[in-house]
Amino acid sequence: MFDGNNWDRWMKQMKAIFWFQEVFEVVNNVVESLPTNPTEVQRIAHREAEKKDCKAIFYIHQSMDK
Repeated sequence: MFDGNNWDRWMKQMKAIFWFQEVFEVVNNVVESLPTNPTEVQRIAHREAEKKDCKAIFYIHQSMDK
């Protein structure tokens, strides 16, 4: 849990969790919005990126102190 102390240690632990859960790229990049008239492949890729983004947010929230 991050309680406001030991930021460097917490960041290293979070980075390891993100790598393990395969969401590290999402944490470091923005999920791009879909272009106008997206193809099915673009829709599927976008949905997967959004799922990973939500998963990463979940892990961040789970690892924070109130």
